[in-house]
Amino acid sequence: MKKYILFLILAITTSLNAQQQLSFSFGEIPQNLMLNPGAETNFKSHYGIPVFSNFQFTIGNTGFQMGDLFSNDSRSFNEKFEKVLDQLSPDDYINLNTKVDVLSFGYRYDNKTYISVGFYEELDLMVYFPKDAIEGLYYGNDPFFNRSFSISQAIMKADILGVLHAGMSRKVDEKLTIGGRVKIYSSSLNVETNNNSGSITTTTNNINISRLTLQNLDAEIRTSGIADSNDVFSNTLLGGNLGLGFDVGLTYHFSPQLEFTGSILDLGFIKHSKNTRNFTAKGNYILDGINFEYNSDDPLDYWQQLEQDIDARIPTEETEDAYTSWRPMKLNAALKYSFGERRNKLCYSKTHKQYYYNSIGFQIHTIMRPLKPQFSFTSFYEKSLSKKIHTKFTHTINDYSAAIFGVATSLQIGKLNIFGVLDNILAVTDVASANNISLNFGFNIVID
Repeated sequence: MKKYILFLILAITTSLNAQQQLSFSFGEIPQNLMLNPGAETNFKSHYGIPVFSNFQFTIGNTGFQMGDLFSNDSRSFNEKFEKVLDQLSPDDYINLNTKVDVLSFGYRYDNKTYISVGFYEELDLMVYFPKDAIEGLYYGNDPFFNRSFSISQAIMKADILGVLHAGMSRKVDEKLTIGGRVKIYSSSLNVETNNNSGSITTTTNNINISRLTLQNLDAEIRTSGIADSNDVFSNTLLGGNLGLGFDVGLTYHFSPQLEFTGSILDLGFIKHSKNTRNFTAKGNYILDGINFEYNSDDPLDYWQQLEQDIDARIPTEETEDAYTSWRPMKLNAALKYSFGERRNKLCYSKTHKQYYYNSIGFQIHTIMRPLKPQFSFTSFYEKSLSKKIHTKFTHTINDYSAAIFGVATSLQIGKLNIFGVLDNILAVTDVASANNISLNFGFNIVID
């Protein structure tokens, strides 16, 4: 028992990469219902310990590793930065996500129905690397004559919101279990920009050394909650801009040992109408340099003239118009084959799930993002070490790497369920070599 507790502490102290691939279809924890409202359950009820029933933190990027910039070698930081910049692409991104279950509980309504409700807060940031802009700012325009820098690479979305939710899982028959969840979103802060267009090009002409051309600029930034930033967290409980969303899911048994699980999460939107500030800029501009003329009796403010000229040719506008923001929809699916000794839980003779000590399978996870979907493929092996200790071992292929190995564990101590996940095990001893880092753990009271 001591070594299992030590293993659990390790798993919940430091975990790397995508914990959702580990938790999905891991039926020993109540949080599985948040990933699949059609998941099967055996317990009578569960009560999440406030704030600690499910806490997760993830940060990562697909463009480089921290060691690429800060490795201890003979190269200068500029050399390292230039190499990283050279290997970046506009498809690379930085993602930050934090989710905390403030309240979470569920109970069995009857032999076939399980109801769960709760409230969680989430921060989600997605920023794509605008490689053209970074290169232009770092090197200047001198090395890039006749090259067009795209403004369309400016893509980002940031959200802080609270989610009040209620779901139900219903066993239709011995093969099929379905479920759904309704969510009320309360956004306290949103910043997003996408679908921008235009280009900046530096060329030569017959008058000056260079000509700077800004062509077909059409850019927009939409925000809400920026003007009311002091109330960011208080507005997450039905105090901000409201929206509606749904989760649906199912579990289907082709046989007692072969099952399919799938879910669609966050099919919803938020209507932003409070504290909105939107900024747009459209137009074309050509700059042939500045011809300085010195006149002590009538000095000219060249920079003011330039600013006025740009404002005249590229009009900007600030509005308080309402807008709609769509939530990043998530798709999950898993196929699992169970084998070995069977371990039944007979609390509910009509609904009990038959567990086996061993399972193998694969699962996919996709999340819709502004530029393109993020896709992960995971193969897994589940092993129950006893009736109280359950584990899951995975290999994942995703945007970050093709060789990510992870483990999840669930431990039942009396009525207390503790779970933790650890992914990207190979990078534990060298965090600088990892593309992303995440932490996920939870404590729940489970009544069988």
